[in-house]
Parts: sequence; C-alpha cells; structure tokens
Amino acid sequence: MTKKTGILEKKLKTYYSDTNLSNYKENLILGLSKYTGNKFSTILDIGSGVGTFADAVKPFGYKVYALEASDYGYDTCIKKGLECKKFFLQKGVKLPFEDKKFSLVFMNQVLEHVDKEVGQYYIKEIVRVLEPGGVAIINSPSKYCEIWNTDPNHLYCWKPNELYQEVNQYRKELDSISLQRVPLEPWMFQKYNEEVINTWHKYNKYPKLKKFLHISAKLLDKIGYKFSGTDRLLASANIIFVKKN
Repeated sequence: MTKKTGILEKKLKTYYSDTNLSNYKENLILGLSKYTGNKFSTILDIGSGVGTFADAVKPFGYKVYALEASDYGYDTCIKKGLECKKFFLQKGVKLPFEDKKFSLVFMNQVLEHVDKEVGQYYIKEIVRVLEPGGVAIINSPSKYCEIWNTDPNHLYCWKPNELYQEVNQYRKELDSISLQRVPLEPWMFQKYNEEVINTWHKYNKYPKLKKFLHISAKLLDKIGYKFSGTDRLLASANIIFVKKN
C-alpha cells in the first residue's frame, strides 16, 4: 500500500518540547502586517502538532482553530484546551469550515508530509476559507534542501518557485503573493542526519559560525537571484498570500 502521509508521532513528543515561541509570534506579526480585511479575529492552524503556534498567539486573544492528524499532537492540543479537530489531509476532503471564515491560515512544515496532489488540493482549500483581506502563510522545506528532502517523513518537498506558481493559479482571487527567501546553509546539503540537525538547527551549538554562514548564504542567493531568478539556493518554499478584499 502506498504511503499517503508522513505523520509524525515520536518526534512530536521530543522535538517541539523546547520550541522558541517567539519564532511563532513572528508569523502572527507577519500575518497582521499583511492583513487588509475589516477585523483580524480568527486563525486556522493546519497541522498544529502539539499546539505551539496556538500557545504563541494565545496572549493576543485571537480565536484559534487547530487541525491535527497525529494522535499525540491531537491529544496534547485537547489537554491544553485548544479548539482542535482530528483531521487527515486527503485529496477531495474539504477543510471542515465554511467559506471566508479565517483572517489568517497558518500551515507550517506540513505540506511536505503529503503527496503533491494532496498539497495542491489544500492550497485551493486555503484560498476558499480565507476571508476577504485574509492572509495565508505556508512554510515548507525546499526540494533543494537535501537534509529535509531526504527526511523519511517527507513525501514531497516543493521547489520554491514551483510552489509560488501553484499559488499563482489563484491570482484572480488574490491581492498579492510573495516568496520569502530563506537561503541554504552548508549543513543543509547533507543527507538526513539527526546529529547534524541537532548541532546546526535545534540546539545551534555554533551560533557565531552559523550567523556568518547565514549571511554568506544570503549574499550568494541575492547575487544568484539578481542574475538568473534562481530558487536553487533557497532552503524553504515559504509563501505568503493575501486574498482580495
């Protein structure tokens, strides 16, 4: 039987236990800054994991709805008192919400856990449930990021420009689409390796060196983009789009 989803169970119990909430608050601030609707009020977190994004935005008083497929993630969200539904992303199965309901839809590190055609279907669904002026933030590792592309839980990693073009199909319904340029760093060119990920990503054991490499990577990407428009130096396929008001 073909594997249809790369649902995490064990990793959720440890990997996100010490997540920096400020990183998630930055996504809320980004959503607020792009929002052009009447009143920012309701948020949908697709693939909420253990509810980290909801934890980050809770102090701001917005209503957050969460969808999660893993048993552990769902149970954790319920224990936290979050408005969470058990939901598997499957082509043809609509998001369980009416049209134009959400001010912000957040989909962080989820798209890579489903097949391409499933991802295509839910991009369309996100456009549907966004209210006029609403914002969607989709963050996912790039096809060119070898360490995440070879993660056994990842079924399909998008090329950044490929994901941009997928969203661009709905241009008539959107005010704007933008691609965040997150550059590849040297450690990302290795095959999937937990030790490397812990050293350079989760625990960041060499912050000064990492900062230097990040700045260098940004410079290289800037040059490459200027002369060829390439997305090959990007670590993430991160898209932000705003629905027409």
